[in-house]
Amino acid sequence: MKYFTQPMSEKESSDAGMLVRKSHERIRSYFENDFEYDQLPVPRSTEFLRHHISEKLSLCVLYVDLIGSTQMSSKLSPDNFSFIIRSFCQEMAYIIEHYGGYVLKFVGDAAIGYFLTGDKPGLVAEKTTECGISMIAVIENAINPVLKKKGYPELKVKITAGYGIASVILYSADKSKAHIDIIGLSLNLAAKMQSVTKPNQIVIGEQIYNKLNSKLKTSFQRVDTDTTGWNYKIIDGETYSVYACSPKVF
Repeated sequence: MKYFTQPMSEKESSDAGMLVRKSHERIRSYFENDFEYDQLPVPRSTEFLRHHISEKLSLCVLYVDLIGSTQMSSKLSPDNFSFIIRSFCQEMAYIIEHYGGYVLKFVGDAAIGYFLTGDKPGLVAEKTTECGISMIAVIENAINPVLKKKGYPELKVKITAGYGIASVILYSADKSKAHIDIIGLSLNLAAKMQSVTKPNQIVIGEQIYNKLNSKLKTSFQRVDTDTTGWNYKIIDGETYSVYACSPKVF
């Protein structure tokens, strides 16, 4: 798979329909035991981060969390549950990498990706947002039809995205083996925004929203702080605005 450290060009821009078709083919083959996921997205991210230890990176972070996995695990056998979680996380990883991002890690039933902004923060903010929208399209049009046909529960997700500076942290002296991660406000915000995100909805922070083109902006509405209880404040004391979109799927 092509490995981008900078934003994709317009020619490499995603076609959500193509993503849906390819995902549907993989999922169907996977459930028929004709395909196995063998990509290793997290090691690719780890390799990149090891070349940037103790550096600060400008990036967009995307957090996709599966809803209802605890209930699902109680109804399905361990093998079937693992089957679904593996396919979900891997398909989300395919989409992140398709849009030029890195897969930071899988956390239980969630996947976290990041997109380096380089000198094109506006373009990368749009790619991050389009990535989240494509994830919902893939889930509803590629994954769920196969799950439904097999008699499994259909999936719903919450997707959030934030923009900012993150620090690359190495957790011991061994640069080749020690755990490595990124820490920053953008990751914290993406996690906190999950509390105001509805099923199959994407919520983005104001720093991403302000960088979007006018067409993408029209898809989002500012989250009402009175009805949701969102009141997260940043350094200047102002409430950090967040914006929500429930994409229409085709």
